[in-house]
Amino acid sequence: MQSTLPRVRFQSEYPVKKVVSPLIELPIEYQLVEKAGQGSFGEIYKIYNTLTRTLHACKVEFKDTRQQNQQSLLVKEYNTFQQLKGIPQVPQPYQLIQQQDYKLIIMPYYGSGNLEELRKKQIHEKFSESCIIRLAYCLICVIEAVHERKYVHRDIKPENFLVGSFGDHHTVYLIDFGLAKPFVDAQGIHIQQADNKGMVGTARYTSINSHLGAEQSRRDDLEAMCYVLLYLYNGQLPWQNFNCQTRQEKFMKILDAKQKFASGQLEINIPPILKKIYDHSKGLRFDEQPNYGKMKEICKEGFNKTRPYCFDWCVVDCKIKPFEDINDGQSELASEFSTIRKQLKGQTTDQISTNLKKILPCEQIKEEDEESISELPNVQKITKFYQNKKH
Repeated sequence: MQSTLPRVRFQSEYPVKKVVSPLIELPIEYQLVEKAGQGSFGEIYKIYNTLTRTLHACKVEFKDTRQQNQQSLLVKEYNTFQQLKGIPQVPQPYQLIQQQDYKLIIMPYYGSGNLEELRKKQIHEKFSESCIIRLAYCLICVIEAVHERKYVHRDIKPENFLVGSFGDHHTVYLIDFGLAKPFVDAQGIHIQQADNKGMVGTARYTSINSHLGAEQSRRDDLEAMCYVLLYLYNGQLPWQNFNCQTRQEKFMKILDAKQKFASGQLEINIPPILKKIYDHSKGLRFDEQPNYGKMKEICKEGFNKTRPYCFDWCVVDCKIKPFEDINDGQSELASEFSTIRKQLKGQTTDQISTNLKKILPCEQIKEEDEESISELPNVQKITKFYQNKKH
């Protein structure tokens, strides 16, 4: 069923950094702000909720007249999100809107950025070893959770990992499930190994088996994760920036470099803990379940003893612990934030303001002009809005 929303080109009251051109229909409380990026098959826009004064993400898939009978990848992704509901590190879409010329889903927006953006903000444009080990733990946690729902992601890359806003900045979210696929059939039996599938994913990070055209399984997500962490640790990979005449030639050179690395013929600066995880992923059979517990224990051995939960983007006195440790009863603040965040859904703005005071006092917001609200994390934006409203 198509939406009956009015056809309006919205002009946002929110400070716009770029011109947003496409005509898309949104619920009346939303306004377009700017194009924020590109997904595996759709465009990403930043949108503004005028009722809650918060930012959200909007993923748009425009109609391709050349592929009339093909299933919408965005609808497929939305259905995948429904299968992954309840995983804390996988954002849940608020709404699916289907129109004749396009389809879109409205998603949460995370102001800290993705891992590639955060890497570029570091002094040497790479993360420290302690940060990489902590990241490895978080990435294994969310990939394991997705695998438990019998899905493989198939496009693990830095841009598909988002970091939560202030108070949530130890949570790493996995997004873009446009290429995700079940690895079991309707009877719950693991799919059969197959060849001639073509490469799926991003060439820089995808597994060796994917380069060879093999069907992907759980081991391939983990191998790709290791390449991502290796990239974030070194700031680059040896198989980048090849000067080739064709894409096929480039892919073959990337494959050759990865195979040399796997066989020990190509040396790369790699933390010992990450090397153990990589070796584990490469030793798995097609249908074998990875030993997630073993990999997480390996990571814990390398945690920074003074700041075990912190990343390179954390402030010096950061004491907030991440979501994956809540079940251990170790983090009252993170647990309270998680509870309150769930309560925000469906509440009035007055209720939201009251709840947010429990975790983020207004005194922490020092900016005075109303326009500065655009650069603050979502939680702070709402608090600042009510702080100004009182004066």
